[in-house]
Amino acid sequence: MKNNAHQIEPYEKRLARFQNGSPIESIETLLNSIANFFNNEIIIASGKFQTSLLFLGIHAVALTVSEIFWGLTGEPAYKKFLELFVDGGTENLNFSIVAKEIHTWRNILAHQWLGKEGYNIQYNYEMIQGFELKNGLLTINPKKYCDCYIKAFSAGGKIWEYIKRLNSSELNNAKQKIINKFVKK
Repeated sequence: MKNNAHQIEPYEKRLARFQNGSPIESIETLLNSIANFFNNEIIIASGKFQTSLLFLGIHAVALTVSEIFWGLTGEPAYKKFLELFVDGGTENLNFSIVAKEIHTWRNILAHQWLGKEGYNIQYNYEMIQGFELKNGLLTINPKKYCDCYIKAFSAGGKIWEYIKRLNSSELNNAKQKIINKFVKK
């Protein structure tokens, strides 16, 4: 299986497109690359019950997009991404409600593996709702979480509504951030 977004076009050609094109050119290259390459791995992780990888991957995308669009980092970045693009419309699919808990859990996974917060989260792929927070214990259905995330990138998904959420100055700032990150070693 080939799944390398970085070798679709030569570096110099892509950089020139970013520099000479509209903000939409660089933003949609980023979003399409995530949708067509990175999300393939997130979908596989979900289907194979590779839950830690699923949480790490979705979180990486959320923070990347939020930093590019709004200059946000950390939990506020993650929560805004969930609110605008992932939340599913019913309370038990509005994962932004438990953004703090998921963000904390992702930090445990990414930076220390074992931690107290591991006692406050559990996975249940068979539960009907997306999550339940009860007495400090977050039970989350990773499949539903992943499905809401992937839906955001599907045709007509919420991520593509970024153009309605950003003014021209924000679009140009996003373009420049993408270029700066792209050329950074």
